[in-house]
Amino acid sequence: MTKNQDKSKNVTRLVLTCDLGGSQTKAIAQIYPDGIPIVLAMSPEVADVSQGSIERLIQQNQFFHGNNAWVGLGEEYYVLGELAKTMFAGTAAIRDLKYQYALPKIMAMLWLACRNFNLNSFSEVFVQLLLPPGEVSDGEQLAIELAQALKKGVTTPTVRLKGKLRNFDVSREGSGIMAYYRRSIQNKYFQNNIGMLMLGYRNASFYLSQKGNPSLAESTQWGMSWVVAQFVERTAVGLSKYDSRLIPALLAAGKGDFDDLRALSRKTTESGIESDLKLFQKLLPDVRDEYCLAVLRWMRNIADLDEIVICGGTAEFVRQELTEHFENEGIPIVWNGNVSIPKKLDTLDLGDRVTDVWTSHISHIKMLDKNLGHDRQGKTLVPTDNQPTYYNGKIPEDVWIQQGFMPMHEGV
Repeated sequence: MTKNQDKSKNVTRLVLTCDLGGSQTKAIAQIYPDGIPIVLAMSPEVADVSQGSIERLIQQNQFFHGNNAWVGLGEEYYVLGELAKTMFAGTAAIRDLKYQYALPKIMAMLWLACRNFNLNSFSEVFVQLLLPPGEVSDGEQLAIELAQALKKGVTTPTVRLKGKLRNFDVSREGSGIMAYYRRSIQNKYFQNNIGMLMLGYRNASFYLSQKGNPSLAESTQWGMSWVVAQFVERTAVGLSKYDSRLIPALLAAGKGDFDDLRALSRKTTESGIESDLKLFQKLLPDVRDEYCLAVLRWMRNIADLDEIVICGGTAEFVRQELTEHFENEGIPIVWNGNVSIPKKLDTLDLGDRVTDVWTSHISHIKMLDKNLGHDRQGKTLVPTDNQPTYYNGKIPEDVWIQQGFMPMHEGV
């Protein structure tokens, strides 16, 4: 037994890799070092509330219904998840920087992890947060605030979360997928100009690696939220862009299934519903085409590529258009970095929507293993029969980290 293992024998270490997505807050949590990772997800809405509102929730036991949470940070209280939306008019705050509500969201996911692991407390916490390129520097202040909150203690529905923040890392969204892809193609990574287009709900991001050297990272407002807002505005039949049914309906309609769109109509007669459906079918292709053209117009002015990695939940919405464009340009597409989500990990059936946070979690654990001297001896993070061993022999150095592709802020 190593000195590090002996020291950590009575220490509960919780690792959290978190993606504050505009359509869903997603995270992967793990008890370090040998716990099996789990996927956590929560609706993105957040609402700042009074202490009296929290007391009412406690009386009603509301926080135990679904993946909802509330947290108390000093004198400030926040309700998160579907409950924030239905009871307090909370929103996903997609116009705000992710930093603004990052602290209560991270604490909510830590509490959710404790519930899933049946933990009443933890000794040390290691957090990795995914942010758009233009918001990465916000992580420095957030690390300080998170450490202070955990030191003082954070009130939650079941326990007072308190512990030491051992390390806080900020990664650019998509960096985990790029790292995963780099490992899969090995030397080819250093021979080509590889771009990554990540289409999310809140924004779109683009990264460029020129022969292994990170050279560009940009974000724009062209996320699925733009499509939703335009569709609601142009149809003008009383739809709400906050309706949780809208995005699944648009995605299904893009594949030719209009049943969910029909269900969105607020008309009370069959003729009225049919009229709305015809309007939806007429306007949706225009909105989708305009969105896709805007994204491609933005990319066209960025870089010349040998191949492109495309990922993000919104990419599926315009998959056909993107495929046709890059095929015409003679640029090979790699969807989701060829990442395979272990079946035993994907317990919430999120599929490719957790690709980024999963690959980032792999990099997070690799970094911790190296820094804490833990040898996995060839064991996979998620034991499955069909999942190849991730740690196979000597762990290669991550050149992309050394060269700053994923900036990291040292632990607090």
